[in-house]
Amino acid sequence: MVRGVRFVCLVFAAAVALYLLLCLSLVPLVMYPPRPEYLPAEDEEVVADFNRDYCPAHLSAAGSADCKAKTGNFFFGLATAPAHVEDNLNDSWLEFAQNSKTQVRAWHNVPLPGERLRFWSAPNVEIELAKEAGSSVFRLGIDWGRIVPQEPVNGIEAVVDMEAVEHYKWILQTVKENDMRVMLTLFHHSLPKWALTYGGWIDSRTISYFEDFARFSKQQFGEYVDYWITFNEPHIFVILTHCSGTWPPGNKPSIMESLVCFTPWGHYGRAMESITKAHIAAYKALHEGSVKAVVGVAHHVGVIQPYGLLDLPIVYITRFLTEFHWIDGIQDYLDYCGINYYGQEILSGAGLMLVPEEEYSEAGRGVYPDGLFQVLVAFHNRYKAKQPKLRYIITENGFADARDIIRRPYLVEHLLAIHAAIQQGVPVDGYLQWTISDNWEWADGYCPRFGLVDVDRASNLTRIPRPSYFLYQQVSKSGIITKQQREGEWQTLQEEIKRGGVRPFCRAVAQDNRMWAESLDTPRMRLIANKDWRFTKYKQPGLLEYVWRSFEVAVILLKDAVRLLSGGSLMDVSLPPEIISGEL
Repeated sequence: MVRGVRFVCLVFAAAVALYLLLCLSLVPLVMYPPRPEYLPAEDEEVVADFNRDYCPAHLSAAGSADCKAKTGNFFFGLATAPAHVEDNLNDSWLEFAQNSKTQVRAWHNVPLPGERLRFWSAPNVEIELAKEAGSSVFRLGIDWGRIVPQEPVNGIEAVVDMEAVEHYKWILQTVKENDMRVMLTLFHHSLPKWALTYGGWIDSRTISYFEDFARFSKQQFGEYVDYWITFNEPHIFVILTHCSGTWPPGNKPSIMESLVCFTPWGHYGRAMESITKAHIAAYKALHEGSVKAVVGVAHHVGVIQPYGLLDLPIVYITRFLTEFHWIDGIQDYLDYCGINYYGQEILSGAGLMLVPEEEYSEAGRGVYPDGLFQVLVAFHNRYKAKQPKLRYIITENGFADARDIIRRPYLVEHLLAIHAAIQQGVPVDGYLQWTISDNWEWADGYCPRFGLVDVDRASNLTRIPRPSYFLYQQVSKSGIITKQQREGEWQTLQEEIKRGGVRPFCRAVAQDNRMWAESLDTPRMRLIANKDWRFTKYKQPGLLEYVWRSFEVAVILLKDAVRLLSGGSLMDVSLPPEIISGEL
């Protein structure tokens, strides 16, 4: 008996030691990312020039053809999507928002919620704002369910709504008449209601339906489209739809379904396999015919950071699954790879953490411009052997900030990160800001304000451009960022911090600083973080801090166990002390 206990103890101690060694071995890979090699000198007045052609020194010396990865044709644009902005759209999101069991927060308490932004009935408002902002590319989408309102069991032609098709043609033509190229998304987080009834992407019939939809879209809209996006952030859609049930239709998975969701046999694995097949089929369909198509995806990549030292293995695995896993499977069927980047997420064994000293958007995304540089370099290094060379477009980047205090330096610093990546040889063709005007943000409703333009919903959706709109206008029209712009926007933020500035926060947070998926009906006010998060200025916590945080996580998990054993709930969403109560 004693020997058996000793053996178990030895095995346990060996397992703990091996896990600690694994954590320590991952420290240089996860906690010390690559730094940019080429930065402007301190005395240079122009800190980024997207009009110039760059060639990294190590390639120039070798006379490499990679020097053709230039910025001279770099474009600036703005992005939106049907479910965010279209009125007269009776889609699954509308039902989800209105259903008493899944009612979207910050939907029922604002004027004219179902109008969204009236992009269907009055698209000129957004299109003209985009043009005046200096956009040369306008990203929008077509709603699959609006065009195909019934399941196409006998072919798409039997059920297609040709009036909707002609209306979309008119919108696309309007974009072209305003001297902007069209980037068109086919699937942007919104399945037709008929597809939800049989399981959506976990059912193989959706693959052939989407292929037919892509082929039909090419036939009808191909003359207007410069860039195609087949899927927008599919792994995010699958996680929130199938694994958490926080998106339409809002079916909460059982404990067993949750446990197996991310296995090849679970809903995540099955749905992502179907989406991979659907993208490949759509890619081939869009390349049929004489009209040339440029086809890519918009892939969401956030930098996953460890909260504590013991979180390094799960962070390493999560990074691979969210960064490369899907792109690895479709890399031979991409003309470009779109990157949607918003920031960092700090992950622990207890969940996503809100770290008081870090800065976050209203939607709970951590500010980390260095991460965009790291993502672009990592993707380029992984796929640079592909021929023809895989090019990149930032298909989404933005910051929810109703006060428009942080958004301005956020914009400048992320563009500097892109510029540094280009100087290191990453072929980035353009940048799209999310978004033009404040819109409906999925299950967060109207709480997070991502727009460069404020929308007064109480005054018939009146648009009021924010200072960030005019900053973006200056940068997009000139193609440069000056030292004065960078220092001026940062100084404005610092002055606000000195005054004890606060700003809205829309994410539910527990007493232990865990962020939940749930948003708030009305935002709470949070102190602006006094941290230097500018590009190349961000400092990671020290190793001892990571060790201490691991003890914090252990305590949180112990408390969770006690709550569950006593019949309680983990969803304690009372706010921690640093969150200041009050409405915006």
